[in-house]
Amino acid sequence: MRTMSWPGLDIGSTPGKGYYYEAYNPAGSCLLSAPLHIFEGYLTKIGWTPVVDIDLVEVVEYRTDKKSWQSVRSSLSSFLMIMPTLLGFTLSQLLCQRLHLHSTRRFLMEFIVVSLPTVCNMMLSSECNALYVTLVGAYIAYLLWRSGVWSRFPAETTDYSFKLGKRPIVFTLIRATAYLGTGAAILAIDFKHFLVGNGKSRDFGATIMDMGIGLFVVIMGLVSQRSRHLGDIKRLPKVVLPLLVLGSARTLVITMIDYHQDEREYGKHLNAFFTLGFTKLFGSIVSLLAPSDKQLLPLSLGVLGLHELILQLSLSEYVMQSVERIGLLDSNREGLSALPGCIALYLLSIYVAKWYMSQDHLNYVQFCSKLRHMFIFCIIGWLLVFVCAFTCGIARVTFNTGYVIWLISICLSLMLLYAFLFEFALVIARQNTLLIPDTIKRPAQMAQSKPTDLPAFVESLNMNGLTHFMISNFLTGFVNMSLEPMQRSSLQGIFILISYMLVTGGVVYVLFRKQIRLA
Repeated sequence: MRTMSWPGLDIGSTPGKGYYYEAYNPAGSCLLSAPLHIFEGYLTKIGWTPVVDIDLVEVVEYRTDKKSWQSVRSSLSSFLMIMPTLLGFTLSQLLCQRLHLHSTRRFLMEFIVVSLPTVCNMMLSSECNALYVTLVGAYIAYLLWRSGVWSRFPAETTDYSFKLGKRPIVFTLIRATAYLGTGAAILAIDFKHFLVGNGKSRDFGATIMDMGIGLFVVIMGLVSQRSRHLGDIKRLPKVVLPLLVLGSARTLVITMIDYHQDEREYGKHLNAFFTLGFTKLFGSIVSLLAPSDKQLLPLSLGVLGLHELILQLSLSEYVMQSVERIGLLDSNREGLSALPGCIALYLLSIYVAKWYMSQDHLNYVQFCSKLRHMFIFCIIGWLLVFVCAFTCGIARVTFNTGYVIWLISICLSLMLLYAFLFEFALVIARQNTLLIPDTIKRPAQMAQSKPTDLPAFVESLNMNGLTHFMISNFLTGFVNMSLEPMQRSSLQGIFILISYMLVTGGVVYVLFRKQIRLA
């Protein structure tokens, strides 16, 4: 990325364009329509250095010290942006669960309560998002109260039984959240009305887009096993090769059609598929060093500590500098330097999953104890995020300690909320046989005798999550090349995004109805 000094920068007030300011991200949180030179003196006083990409002159990046309150606020607000999807899944389960999973009406109702808020959340202000989360959260609490969740609490606790199973639905919900949110975000960011401050950071940052690749590493770890012997390694090609093939195909297609790709994300040739494939390969090999599941915790922390040490010994500075890319290693320094952090996050995710599944059947008291422990771990995790923000920073580009702890804190928070809602409150309500309030019960001919455990949206994403992700990437490229999203108004952008979400969600739902599993 070439840079220009401030005095020589000639940026006019281009109609329809805004200029964004941020402490450390390429997209910021403050939209200023006044001429930029008015703020030159103030910015110089507080020590911010302007960095301008000549190819994207409408975006002005200001970098400050990585030890900033802004990173703390950004990490929390990014997590808040996941809440509409989480609340949408919960609300759709409360309202639609007695409809058959293969009912078109159920799919459309779930689309309205899940996808529409997710899209609007990314195109409207954070104040609107906070208001939506508050109102819908209060409504869900009311429905749970009406369903009898608290009516027998805590008098007859021995009547309740909770079964987690070998694949807890909490992991399925987290996976669906990642796929749905990522699918919406990769297209939403191409519209000029996409909330500023949410784009991928080029150095330090904790935005909603920074969360994407980390969440995919987490969900891969949650459903994986540590390697116990060399026989497990021999089975890796079945999982790793498809990811590497997809990564190679994406790089080849992008090169052939000359599609713009930000090299500051993974490098010139690498992409998310390569990152996931290499993480699975090397993470499985490293896990051989752990003699038991409990040893995964010190092993992952050891890998992370060594990774952070190397980053502090100038590797981080080398990766984030804007210099000409010469040679294969230098051209892909972002993706390669992040691999140790990816491996640490992968191993830590396996450990978290094993801890959560340590007991298959729990009674009321045991499940409450598990929820309390998860709450304590969440508090500790977010406190560590705060510490990292003022020490090593939070950097997706290098998968440093701050980023790994941030992602694990998000994972634990989602696990806590989903476990409380789907594996605790809704289970109690179902056992009370009062799950759906009388005011919202459906006619008998539309109901099925047994309520479903998960929304149809979640089931379809779980069956063909990678297919959904690939379709989303294909349609994102199509929209960028044919519809010029940067030229669209806010209303047009929302309409395109809703149509896009309907197509991507509809395809995997049709596959789910026909019981076709692709990837």
